[in-house]
Amino acid sequence: MIDLTPAFLLRNPSVVQPVAPWCVALDNVELGVLLITQPWAAGEGLRRADIERQLSQVASDMPMGTIYFQRINRAVAHLERCGALQGVGSGRNRRFVLEPPGFAALILNLHVIDADPTLDGTEFELKRELVAMWNLMLDQLLASPPQIDLAPDIADFFAKVDALSIWGRPVITAEVVRETFDVLRLIRSQRDRVQALKHAAEARLTDTRAQAELLRTADLSQLDLGLGEGAAFLKDNPELLEMIRTLATGAMPQLNVLARIKRYDAYLTYLDELAKTYSKELKVVDIDVFRRRVAGQGV
Repeated sequence: MIDLTPAFLLRNPSVVQPVAPWCVALDNVELGVLLITQPWAAGEGLRRADIERQLSQVASDMPMGTIYFQRINRAVAHLERCGALQGVGSGRNRRFVLEPPGFAALILNLHVIDADPTLDGTEFELKRELVAMWNLMLDQLLASPPQIDLAPDIADFFAKVDALSIWGRPVITAEVVRETFDVLRLIRSQRDRVQALKHAAEARLTDTRAQAELLRTADLSQLDLGLGEGAAFLKDNPELLEMIRTLATGAMPQLNVLARIKRYDAYLTYLDELAKTYSKELKVVDIDVFRRRVAGQGV
């Protein structure tokens, strides 16, 4: 039986999207669009110009890159096609609001991290900030329950999210929701990924050193370098062969891999310090408590 984890759902689009088109990997701008079009925040919906303006304000504090109308237009069109957003009206006055499948897509995407953060850290940094912010917000809401006054249709919205299924199996389970909004789990997941990248780099370093040792003593004129007719030219130019040997066995290939390992080590240290900070300063809130309260089931 297939384990319908968020990672499986997002990393196997050819299998999943025919039955659940909203199960799509989203970039930071698309995540931002889903966030600000939530029905309890966007009311009857936001126009593209409203989305651009609000995301431009958010982007000053969060890693979303440059926000401009064409980028928002493409993001909104993609989200509407996959069923994450519902559009009402036409032209410039067309308004968009988050649909239950869009909220499910948001949860799945916050759960999964794919980018190498030492090359592009924006995916992790945005998701970390959003999950941490969500915990702070829920902690404040739950600390003063008499002041919580949410529209009854929000409970219906969450019920529709809970009812989403693929191949007859629920997707947004209580466990997935709890894991998604656990910032410490997110950091642990990122640490595991970076550790795996480091191990792969260490294996590459071992291979590079072994290849360098082989080439150091090999007769390059007898090797098949995959050059076809060009091989004869190399054999007639021993100086060029020696230059190839020098480049292949020199310090640079190994230094490149060593630098990558150092980069991963530095990032692992950052993640360790980040986990200590959040453990000390941030309360991880069980979002199920909030969801039950919204549904009128108490705590």
